[in-house]
Amino acid sequence: MSESVKIGVALGSGAAKGWAHIGVLNGLSRMGIHPEVVAGCSIGAFVGAAYAADRLDRLEEWVRGFSSWDVMGLMDLTWRRGGLIEGEKVFEAASKAIDLSDIGELKMPYVAVSTDLYTGQEVWLDRGKLSEVVRASCSIPGLISPKRLGDRWLVDGAVVNPVPVSPCRALGADLVIAVDLHGDGRHHVSEVVNMDTPVSTAQVARQEASNGFMDLLVSGRELLNRVVDGFSNTTTQPNMLAVMHQSMEILEQRHKRARLMGDPPEVMVLPHVGAIGTMEFQRAEEAIEAGEAAVLKAQQQIEAEIDRMSRARNGH
Repeated sequence: MSESVKIGVALGSGAAKGWAHIGVLNGLSRMGIHPEVVAGCSIGAFVGAAYAADRLDRLEEWVRGFSSWDVMGLMDLTWRRGGLIEGEKVFEAASKAIDLSDIGELKMPYVAVSTDLYTGQEVWLDRGKLSEVVRASCSIPGLISPKRLGDRWLVDGAVVNPVPVSPCRALGADLVIAVDLHGDGRHHVSEVVNMDTPVSTAQVARQEASNGFMDLLVSGRELLNRVVDGFSNTTTQPNMLAVMHQSMEILEQRHKRARLMGDPPEVMVLPHVGAIGTMEFQRAEEAIEAGEAAVLKAQQQIEAEIDRMSRARNGH
């Protein structure tokens, strides 16, 4: 169906929501659609790397076996390296689980999007050790320590390009299928608030945080109780980390809309994963199912766009 059209996937950011990318790619495969170009941001870079290395099945097997304790066991906490989590432990485990290799050994064109912490430049990573490239793209500011590659300190690509359509086109994709993990309603609606009416922080802070990583930390990590409280208790004033995380996400989503207006994909797939917390990586099965369902919902549009482009290329 897509022989004359080079299809690319732009896999967006979203932390634990990102296992939905696995479901999206599985759903496309069942339709007979096999993207030939991959661009990923943050968790999208991680899943995209596994796909480009033909290791998606290994990744799926690995993440479906996660428990909340497994997730906590992969978190190497630190207070001195620019983030709450060092990040090396989880990416080393991922490398062993899915046998990540050098980008030069991948089966298809691939790029991971990151951000230069000091210049603010969007950085496209298309060479080097795959685990290091993915680690750089996934370095959520304040949560995971920045990654040094060459003379740059790199953080999460979501800061500059949360759904990387433009890199996908630059790699030669004729038709881009983008996956937005934050497209199910959050941060999309403006609202006029009566300032005379008390508003609890539950209406401002994300409820997902109370179900995610910080809840795991509170069980057995008394040193972090004060940090945890700002996430888990939405009736009190949020702490510094909670404020930073929420503010960054609001900025990212507004920036994403501006980027997509300038360079929209042919198809946008929107998995319903808003209920999955930022660090609830143990909910892989739910996320994967949401990705598969989102592809099924968009199937007619995907097929129509491929047919339209095929006809245009053949002069019909």
